[in-house]
Amino acid sequence: MRCAERRGGPEVLEAVSGLVTVGLVVLSGIIGLRLVRRAQRDDSGPVLFLGLYFLVYGALATGLSLATYVGWSSAALALPDRVARILNGAFFVTATVGMCCLLLFTRQTFRPESAAARTMVWGIGGLMTLATALLAATEGFEVRVVNGPAYWVHFVARVACWVWVAGESLAYWTKQRRRLALGLADPVVTNRFLLWGVWGIVIALLAFSDPVARFWYYTVSGTATQWIPAVGRPIIDATIPIACGLNAAVLVLMVLTFFPTAAYRRWLLARPAPTR
Repeated sequence: MRCAERRGGPEVLEAVSGLVTVGLVVLSGIIGLRLVRRAQRDDSGPVLFLGLYFLVYGALATGLSLATYVGWSSAALALPDRVARILNGAFFVTATVGMCCLLLFTRQTFRPESAAARTMVWGIGGLMTLATALLAATEGFEVRVVNGPAYWVHFVARVACWVWVAGESLAYWTKQRRRLALGLADPVVTNRFLLWGVWGIVIALLAFSDPVARFWYYTVSGTATQWIPAVGRPIIDATIPIACGLNAAVLVLMVLTFFPTAAYRRWLLARPAPTR
């Protein structure tokens, strides 16, 4: 009975975290479809790339990742090794495509004429592609607790994409605030760049919850390949609140960015313009 009581809290939090994560996947799909349709209507390249990012990475790649690691939460859900490898490989391929779409969106939106931005797109995109190929060649997309260098190169490249879009969005938001002070910018649009920049920061922080849990487990268990539920379960229970909170923040930021409520719009329009 006491054991059940101790497990009750983590199980409820895990269920809430699961619902938030599924909500993010569904919302990403909705936003992605909406943006792709808008891009087809308006012939807008940046909008198309952003829509493809949400569809390919936010919905498809994230869903594949959830399916790959579902067995870590419960031994009853563990997948055969061959199936897990296929899902893991599909994740890295779709993640690479999706993040390249985010890179193209960022360049075309903020620095369309910049040679340095073009080089960054090719550099980060090429790095992710190479890392995916090396991961297939050296590990066969084996699902491990701590993978080799190729895995972490891909991870760092993904984080770099989110950090770049966050930096560009917040820098543009600063410029828009100056225009807003002169009555030359729309408060809702200006706020959207702030939300998008904060979204990039939060999702980058969220990404780091994964390596923290992995290396914590490795430190305790001493194995980089074998998942031991008795060791890993307490680590999952300890990291779920952080991941759940960050996922919830990402969900709210996405809703306010793409589906701002009437009350939120009124609040933005009622705020006094920033002073110089």
